[in-house]
Amino acid sequence: MRKTIVLGAVALVLTAAIETLINQVLLKQVYLRISTVWRPSPDLAALGPIFLLIYLVFAGAFAFLFQRAYKGGGLFEGALIGLVVGLVAKFWYGYTNFIVLPIPHALGFLWFFYGTLECIVIGALSAVITDKLE
Repeated sequence: MRKTIVLGAVALVLTAAIETLINQVLLKQVYLRISTVWRPSPDLAALGPIFLLIYLVFAGAFAFLFQRAYKGGGLFEGALIGLVVGLVAKFWYGYTNFIVLPIPHALGFLWFFYGTLECIVIGALSAVITDKLE
């Protein structure tokens, strides 16, 4: 239980940091080009706290799944677990949004690609932390 809580906390911090990097830096120019798709800034600001809930649910679920899948294989195994989570969650996310929103294909792909890289990083670091907690 302790490991799952620690991993969940780490996943939460990493998710918030990496999502901020992806959305506020890497994809900022893409978002500006299609600004009519998004809610107005005041609405986004009001709804922003929901991101914390999203990150909490993702981090908790990731930690739970990671603890059950990880067999002590180190960084590579952790990255592989992250890859699988990324392929499932981020492919779904990126391409479902591409289908239902009037966004360019490149954005759907980048959500999938960057999101999968995010999961790989979280998985790899989760392995390192799990091994140190043993």
